[in-house]
Amino acid sequence: MPSPRISVLLPVWNGERFLPAAVASILAQSFTDFELLAVDGGSTDRTLEILAGFRDPRIRILPAPPGIVAALNLGLASARGEWIARQDADDLSRPERLAVQWTAVQRNPAAVLCHTDAELIGEGVAAIGRARFPRSQAFFALKLCYECPVVHSSVLFKTAAARAVGGYQGQQAEDYGLWGRLIETGRVLGLPRKLLQFRIHDVSASRRHREVMTAAAEQIAVEHCRRFMRLPEAEARRAHAVLAAHGRCGWPEWLWFLRHCVPRLRWQSAELAAWLGLQTVKLLR
Repeated sequence: MPSPRISVLLPVWNGERFLPAAVASILAQSFTDFELLAVDGGSTDRTLEILAGFRDPRIRILPAPPGIVAALNLGLASARGEWIARQDADDLSRPERLAVQWTAVQRNPAAVLCHTDAELIGEGVAAIGRARFPRSQAFFALKLCYECPVVHSSVLFKTAAARAVGGYQGQQAEDYGLWGRLIETGRVLGLPRKLLQFRIHDVSASRRHREVMTAAAEQIAVEHCRRFMRLPEAEARRAHAVLAAHGRCGWPEWLWFLRHCVPRLRWQSAELAAWLGLQTVKLLR
């Protein structure tokens, strides 16, 4: 059997509430050359029954140890596709999502990561907002220095590249660190289309583990500052603090960042310059 072009990686644990719609959104893709890796971390609800009920030969159900990182890395190791598309068990992909992202990476041979904008939804499917993400590699890298600039469920990334940089690492904010390692191996593509419906609800993992995730994310962000701006540890922490302040750092610190850190950034773009200009204007008001 030939390998599929894309492996859709869907980790799940006790996901019966939203899982049927999430899986259905993948099976309804206009791009059909994929496998769906449903990696179950020991569910005790109807998750396995729901997955078995689809009876689609493209679905592979993989048992995994507890924990999201173990599930993700098992999926990464088991994937037969050249590219991996992520999908969470409570999000929904638009029917054209895989087709659009596949076309984008085929047109850009240096691409290793492709992400999209997202529509925010709640318990149902009605839109409650929109999340817009960086278009350029340079702005994506700067965002990585203080926050995760992408919805995990929206990404398509090169399987070999993710394996080469060590896959998912840590126990929290595992995707945040992976994007920082991937960006140094190739091109990142940001598509200005809402190809994912990202669900916000009270029992999501990001809300359950917010405090631990915040601490892990801060450490990763400082490391990104160190690598992307070629800064020593103390200056990397200072740069992160400036960016994390979201325009409330004060003029002396912002001026230090503009003069000392921005020229050292490994990537530059008009989008990045425009954002820096906007933050400067806000501080000068």
